[in-house]
Amino acid sequence: MGDFKFSFELDAEGADVEPESDVQESKEKNDVRVTLRPAREICIPYDQIKYEDKRILQVSCGDYIISYLHPQDVEGLIDEKSEIKEAITTHSDLLPCIYEGGLKVWECSLDLVQYLQDLDPASFSGQNILELGCGAGLPGIYSLQKGATVHFQDYNEEVLELLTIPNVQLNTKPEVYKERCLFLSGDWSLVQDLLLKGATRYDVILTSETIYSLDSQPRLYNIIRNLLKPNGIVYLAAKTHYFGVGGGTRQFEEFVKEKGEFEIESAKVIRQGVQREILEMRLLQPERKEVKTS
Repeated sequence: MGDFKFSFELDAEGADVEPESDVQESKEKNDVRVTLRPAREICIPYDQIKYEDKRILQVSCGDYIISYLHPQDVEGLIDEKSEIKEAITTHSDLLPCIYEGGLKVWECSLDLVQYLQDLDPASFSGQNILELGCGAGLPGIYSLQKGATVHFQDYNEEVLELLTIPNVQLNTKPEVYKERCLFLSGDWSLVQDLLLKGATRYDVILTSETIYSLDSQPRLYNIIRNLLKPNGIVYLAAKTHYFGVGGGTRQFEEFVKEKGEFEIESAKVIRQGVQREILEMRLLQPERKEVKTS
């Protein structure tokens, strides 16, 4: 698949705004680097990061408010030698195998926070939760505040270091995030291998805006299938259709159903702007089967 970029922009609240088309394909069809980011744990700084010179945005979640750094301020912190600096300077929200859009606050992540708020907050207490492609980490932060242990994963270590971890620190005390958080960077297939070595499984897996690429869906499916507990649940937020790349909720539902291992359904539809949905996934089989990774 050729390079492409989302061309959303931040509105006054810091969330993405839809342009005329969701996705623009690059003309440089052959310029795709296929080396995947290795999996590694990102350590939390000993001292809490200072935010005096950074803008802080907020999103209301019922009786709780999540604070997060303005993504544009974070972009300015990216080292000039970093590979993802190219994405920032060219205003591209995605460079395949290099940068996966983690410095944006995608609309579907806010949808997912709202959906989690509508569930029983007490159900998160004591749960082990994984947020895949976390970016700013808002759904994971909400779950953390409701008593869960949360592991945050993003493709780029810079995203975790400069955005996710500071956002977690903005919203929780050190004794909470040091005891109940883990931060992992790298490609899903390699993160999966790392977590499987520790026999890690999750009660809940959260993910938003991660099914746009048909090429990466098998890796997303595999990490969900191999790391979800038998009675676990997946909450996936995405657009009904991603123009130009073929992904979307209907297509992903069919992809999952063909595997014959999950029950998957649309639990909520958001029709304001470009149509978006929350999908729920549960394993059909009560006992775990091994799935070959691809």
